[in-house]
Amino acid sequence: MQTEPREKSENTASKRGWRASGFRGLSTTLLLSGTLLLSSCSNDTVPVDANLTLTPETHSTQITERRNAEGQCLFDSEYHLDIPILLQLSTSNGSPIGDAELSIYVDFAENTYTGLSTLELYDDLNSNGVVDEESEYISGFDADIARVKTDQWTGSRMLLMRVNLSCSFQGEVFAFTGGVSARSSIEVVADDIIQPEVTIDEPTDEKT
Repeated sequence: MQTEPREKSENTASKRGWRASGFRGLSTTLLLSGTLLLSSCSNDTVPVDANLTLTPETHSTQITERRNAEGQCLFDSEYHLDIPILLQLSTSNGSPIGDAELSIYVDFAENTYTGLSTLELYDDLNSNGVVDEESEYISGFDADIARVKTDQWTGSRMLLMRVNLSCSFQGEVFAFTGGVSARSSIEVVADDIIQPEVTIDEPTDEKT
């Protein structure tokens, strides 16, 4: 499955991000189940006892969350942190497995899913460690499953993960091939919240 590069526009989130969380979770589960079955049948380069790792396994960031008077988090698409993540595929004795296809995508905890693009994956095609939003985007809030291949000699693949730091959320990066899988748990935690106070004007008695 090929994914289209993400359009950098204000309407992207409204067109692709907002959806009913219950339906999204069900469709993602069904899609993953079918893809895992197909992958286990078709990827002959991966032995059943292979090992797949994803580094870092966990990543947590504490932020100050800014909200409006209604208590809604103020999302800033430019306030983010880019983190390299490493996929490594090897045999049970540690030998690298090269030229193997890996499937990878991001998903979110249902109770924190806002429909905003808080977690995205990019393929560092030119190996410069810098995200190119137009050409390197592979998966995000649209739950696209991307396909990448491990390096021929090292059995690894480096990607870039963009974590938005505006609002608290929980999510994960999930990768699989053949009958093996790996995941990385990502969270942004609000240790402080800034919100304007709501003032209520009390009625005054008018004397006639």
